[in-house]
Amino acid sequence: INSGIQGELVESNPFYKLTFPKQVKKPIQCYEPEEIKLILDAFAKDIYNPKSSRYKHSYYYPYVSFLSLVGCRPEEALALVKEDIRVKGDRTYIRFNKSYSKGILLPHTKTHEIRLFPVNAQLKALLNVVQKEQNLLFTAVGGGYINHHRWRESNWRKVINGLVDDGLIESYLKPYSLRHSFITRLVREGVDIATIGRIS
Repeated sequence: INSGIQGELVESNPFYKLTFPKQVKKPIQCYEPEEIKLILDAFAKDIYNPKSSRYKHSYYYPYVSFLSLVGCRPEEALALVKEDIRVKGDRTYIRFNKSYSKGILLPHTKTHEIRLFPVNAQLKALLNVVQKEQNLLFTAVGGGYINHHRWRESNWRKVINGLVDDGLIESYLKPYSLRHSFITRLVREGVDIATIGRIS
């Protein structure tokens, strides 16, 4: 319009008084602890596994359980390898320093920061059952990196929609909601924001 005025194609801008509403961010949604237990149980017991499937949903139980216990971004979990389990003195940590997204391994996290997440007994027990014959901690059924988008549509969506249809949880949320759920739980438990920011 302004260039049209300058070129004398139009006399004035009829839209100059228009105002546009600010975009309102969607409220962050998450699952309650009881709902997460139902989700994990459904994966562990293959409750919504199609009979025609060539593999069990329970294959991905460690991955889903890890996301719920650590609250990391899925692309950070997918990039983890054995050497990211670090021992310092008598403490064990998980090092997040890279991410895998859309078929590309990135040499950094979203925030470009390296984080060390302390491993408690529950997480240590989970890491002990993660398959050790491959370098990646979490792999696709056929090996290699998990295609998160494909996994979400063919595994996560089936399980969550099954729970919704059975009236066990309220609504479908993406796997990223496990991160929101983790952070919300820490806030409710009184963990200070600085600590939450440092580990998540």
